[in-house]
Amino acid sequence: MQQIKTLATLARLAEGTGEVRRSVLAQHTGRSAATVGDCMGFLADVGLVRAAQGLYAVTDEGREFAGLWQRDSARARLLLHPLLAAHWSAPAAARHLADGPLPQEELAKRIRAGLPGVPLRGMYLVEWLVIGLVLVRDEQLRVHLAPANHQPAPEPADGPAGEAPSEPHKDNASRTERGTGPRPGQAGPSAGTTLLGLTRQEVQALPDARYAAFLDGVLQTLRGAHAPLT
Repeated sequence: MQQIKTLATLARLAEGTGEVRRSVLAQHTGRSAATVGDCMGFLADVGLVRAAQGLYAVTDEGREFAGLWQRDSARARLLLHPLLAAHWSAPAAARHLADGPLPQEELAKRIRAGLPGVPLRGMYLVEWLVIGLVLVRDEQLRVHLAPANHQPAPEPADGPAGEAPSEPHKDNASRTERGTGPRPGQAGPSAGTTLLGLTRQEVQALPDARYAAFLDGVLQTLRGAHAPLT
């Protein structure tokens, strides 16, 4: 996700200065200042950064999450869980899911209702809640409330610094927790079922870095599908 990449860039830039100006962060991420401002506003609400008058600093939790994400996404998600559980979007999602699971696009639409910003904001909130183990997503892209004991399988941080682990068995465990694998007692899709040209097995086998890029592709597709006609 672009927000995680932006957080990692902020953590790197802030190592020597402590604080980074919005314009500098925008330059290093290739994003507009407005986009960076929106991203930092959300990350500040979650507790991963501190924001004040166009200056941004990484919190201890934000620095730890940014470092762990590339090495051990399972531990990073456990770290993120209490922060996302305390965010306003968590109880909002719980209210909308009180009667059962919803397609992720529908939940995103309901969470975003009345909020300023781009239409895709709701999808990003849902994605963060899934990453933060507040929600789980099944293979039909329906979203459920996570059970109380829901947590990803532990992954040892043995990958090279700055690289996601690439062993298939690690990625399969992590991907199943993200909700792309079959739920217990539920048959998986047929071998010919694909999403953006990839089967479920191929999605599960993606390293974390490529999985993040795959999610960006899904979100880009959704953006195009819901873009207003001009």
